[in-house]
This record gives sequence, C-alpha cells and structure tokens, in this order.
Amino acid sequence: NDKPEMSFGIAHLDDHSIRRVLTNIAPLQQRDYIVMEVKSNLLRNERKEMASKWAGSGFKRKVAVMMADPPAVFRKRAQELLLQQKQALADIKFKIKLAEDKKRKMSEKRQKLLEKERARALNKQQKSQAELQRKRDIEQKKADAAAAGVEYVEEKVEEALEDEAPDAEDEEDAEPMDEEPPKVELDDEEKRETFRKSIVPDLTSYALNTSFMKFAVPDKDEGFDEVSFDWGKEGKCREFLKQWKQQLKTTTRIEELTPGEWFTNRWKDWQKALQSWHTKQNLYKASVAKKALDRAAMLQRRAATAAARERLMEMRAEKAAADKAVAEKAAAAKAVTEGETGEAAGEKKAEGAPAEKPAEEPSVEEKEPDSDEDGDDRVDFDRLDVFGVEDALDVGGGEPLFSAFGFEDWTMMSLRFELHLLVHAFKRDVNDPDRIGIHVEHLSFYYNKYFKKPLNHKFYGCEVIQELLDLTRDTVFVNRKSKVVEAQLPEEMDSAGIFIMLTEEARRDRVARVDLGDQSARLKLSQPMNP
Repeated sequence: NDKPEMSFGIAHLDDHSIRRVLTNIAPLQQRDYIVMEVKSNLLRNERKEMASKWAGSGFKRKVAVMMADPPAVFRKRAQELLLQQKQALADIKFKIKLAEDKKRKMSEKRQKLLEKERARALNKQQKSQAELQRKRDIEQKKADAAAAGVEYVEEKVEEALEDEAPDAEDEEDAEPMDEEPPKVELDDEEKRETFRKSIVPDLTSYALNTSFMKFAVPDKDEGFDEVSFDWGKEGKCREFLKQWKQQLKTTTRIEELTPGEWFTNRWKDWQKALQSWHTKQNLYKASVAKKALDRAAMLQRRAATAAARERLMEMRAEKAAADKAVAEKAAAAKAVTEGETGEAAGEKKAEGAPAEKPAEEPSVEEKEPDSDEDGDDRVDFDRLDVFGVEDALDVGGGEPLFSAFGFEDWTMMSLRFELHLLVHAFKRDVNDPDRIGIHVEHLSFYYNKYFKKPLNHKFYGCEVIQELLDLTRDTVFVNRKSKVVEAQLPEEMDSAGIFIMLTEEARRDRVARVDLGDQSARLKLSQPMNP
C-alpha cells in the first residue's frame, strides 16, 4: 500500500538504515524528486516535516494539488485503465469457464467411450453365443441326416464386415473450440466514474480511518516555495476535500473510539436494574407456586376430612343395624321362654332404662379459605393496557409486568436497551455534528467496542443484520437515505420501564400471531447450554 512492510532478511534494509542514508543523500544530488507518499502528503505536520528536510539545499520545494475535477486527459486514461482491468477480469473468468467446459467434455467423452466398449463387448458375447448355437444345430442336423442315411450339406454363411463410421459428435469434438474471450465494454455507471478503483487500495482501511480527519490542503506557510492547484482553484479544492471528508465520516468507522463516562454509568445502572427484575420475577413465581401448593394441600385435607366423615357415618349405620338385630333376636328368645308376661316386664324395664347416648362426632370442620385471599388487587393480566400501567414492577397484587417473560423476552429486552444506549453514546463520544450516527455496516464493530462482546445476528436466528434490526424497530431503525442507525426513544428517560413495556407488547403480539397459525412470528434464538 502506501508504505508496505518489506522484509528482505537484510538488517540494513529491514531496519530502514538504507532509507535514512538515501534521505540524507538525496538533497545533495541535483535532480528532480517526487515524494510519493499518499497519507504523508495529505497530513499537514508530515508535509511540513518533509519540507524542512530540503531547507537550505537549493531545491525549489513545490506542492501540486490535484483535487476536484480532473482534466479530460486524466479521465480518458482512467477510463482506459478501468476498461483494461475489466477486460482482464473477464478474460480470467472466460479461461476458467473454458477449462471447466473442456473438463466437462472430456468427462463426457470418456463416458461415451466406456459405453461404446460395453456395447462392443456385449455384441461380441452375443455373436459368440449365436455361433455356438449354430454349431450345435449343425451337429444335430448331421446326426439326423446320418440316421436317415443321407448326406448333410453344410450351408455357407457369409459374415458381414462391420464398418464403424466415426460419430458426428466425435467429429464435433475434434473441431477446435473458439478460445477468443469476449470483448467487454464499460456500462453507464462506469463511464461516469472519474477515478479508477484499484484492486489494492493506496491506503489500508485502518490507516485511512485513523487519519482522514486530519487531511488538509497545503499552504505556503508549511515551508513550500510554490503551491499549485492543477485541477481547480484553491477554494474549489478545499470544498471538495470538505465534502469528501463529510461523506467518509458516514461510511468509515473510528478505530480509536473509547466509551465515555456517560455510557459506563448508564450501562452499570441497567445491569443492576436487570438483576433486580430477575429477582422480582423469581420471587413472584415462588409466591404463586407456594399459594398453589397451599391451596392444593388444603383441598387435599378437606377431601380427607370428608372421606373420614363419610366413613364414620357408615360405621355408625353398621353399628346401629347390628345392635338392632341383636335386640330383636334377644327379644324373640325371651318371648319364647318367658311368655307374654315376661315380655311385658321386659318392655317396661326397657322403657324405664335410659337410652344410650351416641358417640360424639369429632369436629372435622375447616374454615373455607377465601379464593381471593391475598389477591384483592389482582387484575386481568391478559387484558391489561401495557403502556397504561403506572408501575411496571407491580401491576396489581404484587405481579410485575414481566411475570410471563421467558429467556427470549429477557434477551430481546436487553438487546433493545443496548442498541438504544449505543446509538446515543456514540453521538456523545464522537462529539462531532458531522457524524450523524452509526452506519449499519459498522454496527457490529461499535457494539463489540462498547459492550465487549460480539453482535452475532445468527444467534437471534437472522441471516443479516437488517433482519435483527427489524426485530427491534420499536427502539432503533435504519435511515433509508443515509443507512445510519437512529433511535426511536429520547436519550434521557425517567425510568427504563419503557423497555419492559415494549418487550411485553412484542411478546403478546408474537403469541397472538403464533396462535393464529403464523409460525414465522416465533423467535429462533439459540438457547444457552446448561452447564
């Protein structure tokens, strides 16, 4: 590139000793020199340092500025080089295709030869079998003729000579193929290009991204004797460089950007809030589970009590029936032995005896629990207006708005906040009104720089980053014109509860669509592996 690293294995070359010697000797030679360093020639400090090395040497230090609109000769030459480059690429593709076609035809030819060999072998085998059968027939006919006492005369059979004519396809294959590559032309868009894009750029992406903001048009006060503007006037060149830098700000990334204090504080606050919300959900689920267990235990005890009561009644009925049968039997026996008088006396005695007091039934009554106990403030959660709740941590009866959140909901809520925070933190940290935001192509780079983790769109079941942003379009979106990621929510908010509301609304919409048969609404997040 601009300053390629050269490793020759020679110490004086690799440590730039020879370069320093040449730099010191060059001003002593009376000849013209051109310093061909792209980045250094565009940076004011490095230009000034280079000019100072030639001070007092008698050389005329001149800067030729070539910006804005190039002359027609340059345009024509650029178009010629672009056409040559395009033709070279087309020739390579043509040769590759030619080699593939040749390989394919050779394979087809080998296959045809194999098929012909198989056909010849099969034909030869059939002829051999036919000849063997003919000889058997002749032997049989001779035997029949001898038995009849006549002489057998063998018929002569003329064998047809096979004349294998060459196939037309083989003749076609023998014909030489057209090996002339097609001629290409520049399309309308390529004809409008002023500068040819080289396969190997003059500057690496890192060198360009870290230095282009310091590019400046040369001035005489940098130590030059003459500054010429070959392609346009000075004002036009400065305006061209300004617009070029402005355009590059949107499409290039800042390699040395570091997260600021505002981002760090907001990120820590979010992590604390997220942890407390997880704890709140776990406590609520535990409370609901405990109430369900208590109610189930109470219903079990009530069922056991009812069963005991029923059993007690059955036992009393059985005892009463048994006592009655015994009494009737005793009365009948006494009537037989004592007669009517004795029976009357017995009845009188029985009437005078006190009746047996039944055993007291044990108390098995249990207070009927109130089905709405500890839940007087509960609301109909499914019909709740998500954006109308006053407190997302308690929508009624201690139930939080995120009570139904699963792994995918927590993950998507975290992603919403992270993208929201990243967009606003980027604008704060760059502190440059010309940088309107993060270009969508660089979103993964800045996400990794700020949150110290990769933004893997495939983890969320998306093929491209745009599909992932479509899942969070209620928080961030991509500007169609500038391709910059912009936030839907303001930078400062009283509470982060809005992200709970957005996630709950998205969850309900997703569940409703799935219930209606829309399977595309399902989230395809990769579940974490259990340790």
